[in-house]
Amino acid sequence: MESLKDILKGREIFTIQSGSSIKDAVNYMASKGVGLVPVMKDEKLIGVFSERDLVKRVIAKDKDLFLTLVNDVMSTSLVVAKIDETNESVLAKMKEAKTRHILIIDNEKLVGVLSLRDLLEIDLNQCKTTVEVLNNYIYSK
Repeated sequence: MESLKDILKGREIFTIQSGSSIKDAVNYMASKGVGLVPVMKDEKLIGVFSERDLVKRVIAKDKDLFLTLVNDVMSTSLVVAKIDETNESVLAKMKEAKTRHILIIDNEKLVGVLSLRDLLEIDLNQCKTTVEVLNNYIYSK
């Protein structure tokens, strides 16, 4: 079974700095193809800005994309997991929090962001491997 460390190995973390405008944040997210970015103040994680925040807290409230800062609309109730947690534990946290992304930390430092899709893909690959092994066992006799 792949560990969180294995999953995150070689992945770049896309973050934005505190004080960024919504317009800059959205352009950055679009250029990187991500739906959520952690918001950092220097090296410290202070929140996340997501597509959902954009819809609910910016567009639905007619806020100006150029004048509104991510700090004013970001989510600060963070769902985090430690790097040494199991995939099952992380999925359970995400289910309980009803979120599609989770921040992974190691010694209080952000080391990655995982989506529900990432974790489900790992589960699917494990199921395929199990089916393959069982198939080989059954039909090799």
